[in-house]
Amino acid sequence: MRLVEIAAPVDAGAGETTHRPTPEQVRAQLERLRAHAFTGSDKLYAFLHFVVEEALAGRAATLKELVIGVELYGGVIEYDPRIDSAVRVEARRLRRKLAAYYAGVGREDAVIVSIPTGGYAPSFRLRQDARCIAADAPGAALEPPILAVLPFTALCIHEKAFAAGVTDEIIYAAERDAHLRVVPRAIMFQFRESRYSLDEVATHAGAALVLHGTIRRMQEVHRVCVELSSRCGRILWSDRIDIVGEGGLDVQERMAEAILERLPRSAVRERCIREIA
Repeated sequence: MRLVEIAAPVDAGAGETTHRPTPEQVRAQLERLRAHAFTGSDKLYAFLHFVVEEALAGRAATLKELVIGVELYGGVIEYDPRIDSAVRVEARRLRRKLAAYYAGVGREDAVIVSIPTGGYAPSFRLRQDARCIAADAPGAALEPPILAVLPFTALCIHEKAFAAGVTDEIIYAAERDAHLRVVPRAIMFQFRESRYSLDEVATHAGAALVLHGTIRRMQEVHRVCVELSSRCGRILWSDRIDIVGEGGLDVQERMAEAILERLPRSAVRERCIREIA
């Protein structure tokens, strides 16, 4: 079966993809966004313009926090992502601004520009993509597989509230990623104090993938060990991430962003292909 990607970047580099906007269409939409969504928001528009032009130039893979920070916010003092959160804060504002525009004035626009959660590379797609794909593969289940985020386990009793906050931030951010479908937090937090097998969790939640992990703290270093598993318990991906900070909302948000940024979309896509085939 031929798989057509719904929201492929123009610079995807994985061969030709049908039903995607041309660079000219993307730039025209960028001008429309500047006129209708970013009036009086020059700095935020500069962020969007930079990441879009970098993606169109084939450099989407280099769009990391440090690169954007140095380019847009470096100034005289070198940007340091360990102590400066300007890029992360502005990226969240940019996502909200784009979502509000496409829910209102831009709801009929042909070209949709978004910044998927977990990274800074933009995504471009045509509004009629879903209709085109449905016609190409009638009856196919085209949506991404459902992801269940198990409440993360705190290895220290004093970190239980922090771990719950990280779980909540992951679900919140993943819900806004066009490439993911996420089980609601009200369902997943039932599993916070009980032990269930991954198959039981996936069956109850109707999920194909389960994200879970542990959190511990040593002084100002918060370490999360995270796994993405299939419903039968096969580990598809795992990672260990350290976030430095005293704790609180900023560290929780940074940890959630780091997890989603590293989450391999190839594993999600493979599961989607298996469900469609």
